[in-house]
Amino acid sequence: MRTMQHRPPGVLAGKTVTGPVSARMTVDGRQYINFFGAGYLALSGLPEIRSAVRRTLDQGLPFAQRLPAAHGAADPIFDTVERAGAVACGTAASVYFASGYLIGMVGLTAIEQSFDLCVLDENAHYCLRDAAKISGLPIYTFAHCDVESLTEVLKCQVRANQRPVLLTDGVFPTTGRIAPLAGYAAALAPYVGQMLIDESHGFGVVGEKGRGAAEYCGVEGVVTIGATLSKAYCAHGAIVGCTASAALRLRTIPPIGAACSGSPLSAVAATISLAYVNEHPELRKSLHAMTGYLRVRLRGIGLDVIESPAPIVSFKWGNSTDMQALQRRAFDRGLYIHYSTYIGAGPEGMIRCAVFRDHSRADVDALVDALT
Repeated sequence: MRTMQHRPPGVLAGKTVTGPVSARMTVDGRQYINFFGAGYLALSGLPEIRSAVRRTLDQGLPFAQRLPAAHGAADPIFDTVERAGAVACGTAASVYFASGYLIGMVGLTAIEQSFDLCVLDENAHYCLRDAAKISGLPIYTFAHCDVESLTEVLKCQVRANQRPVLLTDGVFPTTGRIAPLAGYAAALAPYVGQMLIDESHGFGVVGEKGRGAAEYCGVEGVVTIGATLSKAYCAHGAIVGCTASAALRLRTIPPIGAACSGSPLSAVAATISLAYVNEHPELRKSLHAMTGYLRVRLRGIGLDVIESPAPIVSFKWGNSTDMQALQRRAFDRGLYIHYSTYIGAGPEGMIRCAVFRDHSRADVDALVDALT
């Protein structure tokens, strides 16, 4: 397993950043065109969300936790966000909890069949790696997004009557690459294997209904998905889609019980955001169009950019020194792009551009002009 890579100080070091996560950010009082972050649908300034949170505060509800959850008591705020989460996931039920980092642990518990070993994409998110370790099962990795490598690992490592569980991101956070989930499902089928997908960077923005890579690849119904709501939905907390019986069981486990269930204020914001996105599919369409425009423009200046429906567009530009210098030059011209050394960026790192629903073609053109 790889360790977390060191992140060099960037152009924002020591500066004050304010404003919602969107196409604009304010740094030390100056506005910049922003291509950094993950609030892809730019909902953090939505008046409906802010009003709902204020009403919740005025009702004097507790900030911290969902205490009765493990005892089966109803909680209207959390019950409502879980119903909205089930609709978004396309499942019978969902469970809501405090942090997307718990997706691996909660998701593994949600799977109702037992399994004997874990297989992970070599670039799987840290939360999936940690969950695999905590499971105590043997862990094997396969080459990034490589169905043949997965097939070989399964052939060599799965014994008779053993069931594997595969853990992978649906959309990889640094590159925007979509995991070949249909190929994975075919490889797992002879072993009656299971698949847990962290859909955090695809949930809300990938797939016709925004259910992520599982929907996009046509494997819904045969996988378990979890997603943080802090990416496309601009809310806090996470959900795992599951059966009704699994939801009852999950609410009794430590990663969801007590304070780990999340704040009622966050649950209210998540409910409004989930419903709003469900009612406004045009948000995804405009985001996809702008992402496609950025890919075309970057390819037009000779950059190697992968094809993906995800609003993440990344590229290499020389070595790490070159890319950090590029980031500084863009910043001097009023644009913030991110030099990333996160999972999958490689030893030299890469430039990662996030696209937001409120970006304009003029914003993209300004970025390309700065690069050229």
